[in-house]
Amino acid sequence: MSSHTAFAAPGLRTGLMHLAGLLALSAASLAHAASYSGPLTVSLLAPGGITSDGVSIDPTPLDLTQSLTPGAQIVPGDGGSIGGFMLPAEFIKNIGTGFQLRVSQGASNGTTGYLGSGTQHARYQFDGLSIAGFTITGLSYSLKDNFLNTGTSGASNEAALITGQVVKLLSPHSFEVTLDQIKFRDRGLGESNNFVDFRIDVVTAAVPEPSTAILALLGVAMLGLRQRASKR
Repeated sequence: MSSHTAFAAPGLRTGLMHLAGLLALSAASLAHAASYSGPLTVSLLAPGGITSDGVSIDPTPLDLTQSLTPGAQIVPGDGGSIGGFMLPAEFIKNIGTGFQLRVSQGASNGTTGYLGSGTQHARYQFDGLSIAGFTITGLSYSLKDNFLNTGTSGASNEAALITGQVVKLLSPHSFEVTLDQIKFRDRGLGESNNFVDFRIDVVTAAVPEPSTAILALLGVAMLGLRQRASKR
């Protein structure tokens, strides 16, 4: 392999390093200040209906949708369709690009009471996720109390939930949280005080704006021309 394809000349290499550093700093700055570009849509879907005791079932499919403004939350009694369906301790909160969800036991059989149907789970679905300058490539999450990464979980089947991808990325703009598979741990404080905390963080990759990419390419081209001229 010829030397000019295997290595960059010292001057060119230095220039490329400076450009790479500037782009990295720019991306880091954007990531630090990142938030969603517009309102998100949260849906509460229970295709099999609901139950209060695991036996008495209302099979009417549940399909509720509510808007979530960046940095805001959905809480019981907030006037929205999902807020009006929540139990007293529950909430959905957006912080930066992450989320905190508290889901409570809603049926005496130790479940949420939301039912799936066939291969369709009961779930919360988040749509419209868009972060300027970034694309969402994955998710990380925890089911530990107080939205920590370690400690106690309110789910008695935490390991099974993680294996079954209780939180799942559907697309770069959408993810879901399965509700019908959760089994609540008895905290000894009464059924209404059993809950699971979900902390969800999105994994992103920086996407340079067209103007930034063009400037970077022009910079590389200019450095190449300077290096070629110095060899004459």
